[in-house]
Amino acid sequence: MTSGLARRTVEVSSRRSYGTGCLIAPGLILTARHVAAADPNDVVQVRAQGCTDFVEAEVVWEDNALDAALLKADRNVVGAGLPVVRFGEIVCDYADRRAVCTMTGFPRAMRRTAPGGAHRVVDDLKTVDGRIVPDTGSRSQLYAFEIDGSKPPDATKWQGISGAGVFCGGVLIGLVRIVDRDWDSTLLVLPLSHLTQAEGFARTITAHTGMPPRLQPADLQQLLSTAPDPVLSSSHLLDPRSQVVGNHSTSDLIKRIERWCLAPQPMDVTVLTGLGGTGKTRLITEVLNHMSASRPDRQPWSGGFLAEKPTHRDYAMLGSGTYPLLIAVDLAETRISQIRDVATVLSHRHRGDRVRIVLLARSAGNWWEGLRRHLRSRQIGPVSDIFQVTSDEALGDSSPEDVYVDAKAAFAARIRLLQHAGHGDGTWVRPVVADAPRRFAAGIEDSYGQPVIYHHIAALADVLAHANPDFALRDDPMDVLLGNEENYLYRIAKNHLPEGALDTKLIRTLVVAQSLAGARTVAEAAAAIQAGFHAHHHAYGAATALESPQVRALDTILATAYPATDGAHWGSMGGPLAQALLTEVESDSGNEFVEQFLRHDDLADDQCRQALSTIAHTAQEKPELAAAAQRAVAAAPQRLLPLAATAVATELRADQAQQWLAGVKSAVVERARQRAADPGIYQWAADYLAQVPQHPASDPDDQRKFSGLIDAVLTQEPATSTAEVHRHDESEPSAATPRTLLVKTQVSWPIRLLATLLAACHLVLVVGATSSAIFSDSLRQEGWSRWMYLVLTFSANIAVPVLYGAARPSARDLVTWIWPLFVITLDTSFAVLAHLATPEPFPLWVLWPVIFSAGLYTLTFAWLIWIGQLRTDPDPDQSASA
Repeated sequence: MTSGLARRTVEVSSRRSYGTGCLIAPGLILTARHVAAADPNDVVQVRAQGCTDFVEAEVVWEDNALDAALLKADRNVVGAGLPVVRFGEIVCDYADRRAVCTMTGFPRAMRRTAPGGAHRVVDDLKTVDGRIVPDTGSRSQLYAFEIDGSKPPDATKWQGISGAGVFCGGVLIGLVRIVDRDWDSTLLVLPLSHLTQAEGFARTITAHTGMPPRLQPADLQQLLSTAPDPVLSSSHLLDPRSQVVGNHSTSDLIKRIERWCLAPQPMDVTVLTGLGGTGKTRLITEVLNHMSASRPDRQPWSGGFLAEKPTHRDYAMLGSGTYPLLIAVDLAETRISQIRDVATVLSHRHRGDRVRIVLLARSAGNWWEGLRRHLRSRQIGPVSDIFQVTSDEALGDSSPEDVYVDAKAAFAARIRLLQHAGHGDGTWVRPVVADAPRRFAAGIEDSYGQPVIYHHIAALADVLAHANPDFALRDDPMDVLLGNEENYLYRIAKNHLPEGALDTKLIRTLVVAQSLAGARTVAEAAAAIQAGFHAHHHAYGAATALESPQVRALDTILATAYPATDGAHWGSMGGPLAQALLTEVESDSGNEFVEQFLRHDDLADDQCRQALSTIAHTAQEKPELAAAAQRAVAAAPQRLLPLAATAVATELRADQAQQWLAGVKSAVVERARQRAADPGIYQWAADYLAQVPQHPASDPDDQRKFSGLIDAVLTQEPATSTAEVHRHDESEPSAATPRTLLVKTQVSWPIRLLATLLAACHLVLVVGATSSAIFSDSLRQEGWSRWMYLVLTFSANIAVPVLYGAARPSARDLVTWIWPLFVITLDTSFAVLAHLATPEPFPLWVLWPVIFSAGLYTLTFAWLIWIGQLRTDPDPDQSASA
């Protein structure tokens, strides 16, 4: 953190003043007005860290009342390569995890004698840590920065620190203005929220950075994700959190969500549903902007999108807000456990200010019903409202033509800002214009029912194709966007790889690997790179692993192109671009990339699960990707089959889950027919899949039962036995002919041995009780025929597991119920005739039925372990096509 702040810290000097400035972006400095503009006729100079000379700067914005100013200097000299700073504010008062704030400046107390020069002094850098309690200074509307550690003995020694930026969680939250002389350990800081509301400040920031300033909850940065950095890439321009294109959804829907937020209950949760690309994220971003705006009739809100991989999980911070909070959770159906954790913590620790959690999902199916029951059990909110945005509702009062025209103007304006901010591209030979000719918007005026993202894609493609003639040669709008994205990646990659080492196709493949697997740590990032490299070169034969320097260079490229917006190691290309690039890479590899990537041993289970989940969600639109993933599952079922089933159980609708599992089953059976297939592994896989029933797509109301059955399957352990698997040769019956499978129940060896021992004890007890009864006075007179009783009891007990092992018993068959009861009665009768003793006070006719029932159950279980059960199953190819 300190080194990053030092790069943002500059000296600001003129004839009559000296102080500190904070780099907002390359060449743009925020400082105190009394430091930079003390004399209008004076020349202001700035010097960044690592520079020996001062550079002249000009004042581009100032405010006397706030004592703040913005300076502009040469961006190639001052702060070159720095990303745009994030703006924020303190929104919580959580003593258990109060955020550390940091500032860096040039106080007078740090003036030192230069090495080797007795008469030359330098102003040295000082980094100060401290904390800000939001309530302190609330009336003066100034933050009170309480210093940790050493401080100068005299307040005058702080001179020079004015204009320093104060950071919290890497976010700029304020500007040091004055020293509190009455409290020698406190500095008074101007909150950034005052600056963002000042006339002309936001406009100046936008013009010089390409991104309008938005306040973020700085002390919640470890729990929330941030907006992407402004870059000239298609992924940035399309990202709804970049706020390039405004929201077109009906104001009625926004007002309904705002009314839900303003309801009196302290906490509530709702779900916002809509197909991919209909603008759910854009809508909630707009709601956040509305709620966070300063209004005289209510307190402003704060909030953001909950990070999927937060730095820590102390969610009680969300309930300690001095502002009401609106938290959004994207892809909520894949994050049920995290949502439960957040809700549980907030139900116990809540300050009283309102917290609203809105879940974004494609549909509210069984996952929402189960989550709603859980939330109500914790007495959280009414949890009753469900908001939905359809493709037509996303248009609001606008037509598809209006959305296209507005988007084209917005994209053109943002691209010009980005070019002005230094993100230019030499291949753009024409100016970017809002009225670019239509190449990809034919018939858009009649395209009602299409997700709004398609209108944005057409608009951006037309703007790019006009500005860059190379893009105009492409026939598909997505190809145009990918071309611009590849140019963006090329500009980054050529700065990190030696001359001649840049393989653009490999970079494309690794971007896909990054999007599929993600990475929380450096080790996971290296695993994704190695797996992507291996899958990329698979078609050309076995590839040696990358060396560490190569992995580091490629990791730097990917992390620079798509930096993390939460606590992960890196981010990824999102939205339809990632899906389009994945489709291209899969096609170029001969439909082998996905299969080889998922099977790579270096990938962590979480990375494989994320990749399978991503592909499962695209199965309806891209069946070839689903087929490749299913082949990968079939090739490594012990590792990937439980992960694939998890994605099915928690994230897909029942009909989609059925289709996905049918494809997996078909791939598993096809793989089992190969000569090199391990019989034990595929016996386990067949048994695993056989316990997931064919769920009718026409019965969506039974989703909860379907999910529960999958959850039960996931409790099994993979097979370790090398028992023979039932396999068919090439002369097996036709596809319409049912097959008979011998399926064994797979359990761990300790349970297997225990069940076998108890089953043997049961048979010994049955034989012993019958033999004792034969020699009793009641049966002695029957002669040799009494030995038939021993044959009867032994055979009757063996018949029970045979009955249940022959096929799946039907609950409607009377034999299923009568025969076990008959056997238990028979065994009990002989035990009573033998007058076998039982512990007091249990009578013989009470205890023996319990003992024989448990023994018979154990005998049946042991039979299913060692012998198995015959089950009739349709041909897998027929099941998959159904």
